Amino acid sequence: MFIESPSKGYRQEVNSENRALTDCVTESKFLHYNSHEGNAFVWDFPGYDYDAGDTLMFLRNDSDTELHIHHIYLYSDTDTKVQIHTPVSTTATGTAVTGVNLNLKSGNVAESTAKQDETGNTQGVILHSEYLPANTPETFFKEDGYEVILGKNDCIAVDLVTAGTMAYGHIVGYFHE
Repeated sequence: MFIESPSKGYRQEVNSENRALTDCVTESKFLHYNSHEGNAFVWDFPGYDYDAGDTLMFLRNDSDTELHIHHIYLYSDTDTKVQIHTPVSTTATGTAVTGVNLNLKSGNVAESTAKQDETGNTQGVILHSEYLPANTPETFFKEDGYEVILGKNDCIAVDLVTAGTMAYGHIVGYFHE
């Protein structure tokens, strides 16, 4: 038995119990929105000599579409406490960072404001706080199985509490409603 689509002429086979016969491809949301919509980006924050309490990374969603933070990767040459937070202020100062599309055939651009060594925010709600050992890169959120979702003008920032001479990292996310 078959179920037919009147408009497209497609047919769906069903078995003797009237159950559809299908194939399934399972992939993460991140991979799907990168591959099919070209809406996954990385904001790479190059290494620099940071002060105590520096906001290493600041990212604001400037789009009407939600920005899902997939993961944050960090490195520091010094033992430090990491504080990932939602800044009170959305006015950012610092070195501009451009989001790079992870689907190289996509022409989509990240509607965002990203700053490294950001100095114009006030720390708001702390979403995650964790110890980062020296010379041991860490990835936050990815293995934890949750995402931070930023609506229009929502921000996320990463502060390092102890001064060091080298820190870098990146934020990876995708836009999807």
